[in-house]
Amino acid sequence: VPIYELSRVPSFKKRVIPKYTDTARRAEIEGVVELELLIDEEGRVVWVKIRKKLGYGLDEAAVKAIKNSTFVPGLKDKEAVPVKLRIPYRFVLED
Repeated sequence: VPIYELSRVPSFKKRVIPKYTDTARRAEIEGVVELELLIDEEGRVVWVKIRKKLGYGLDEAAVKAIKNSTFVPGLKDKEAVPVKLRIPYRFVLED
């Protein structure tokens, strides 16, 4: 169901934050991994596609995090429906 047809957009019920990899930290890599995913009527992630990559293991860390996250499902009127979303994960090194 397209986002514009929803009466409620899916939201995180349990958001898992991806872990920075040692390789990315040593190389001082920062940026965004963008994922496209399908959330089913139960709020589960059904499939994930990487739309924008960073490398250094960060793409895989983002996919693992989103697969371990759960969502409040999207609604069309009052019915839970599957929804395709894009989720960005921003990786920023802390000082």
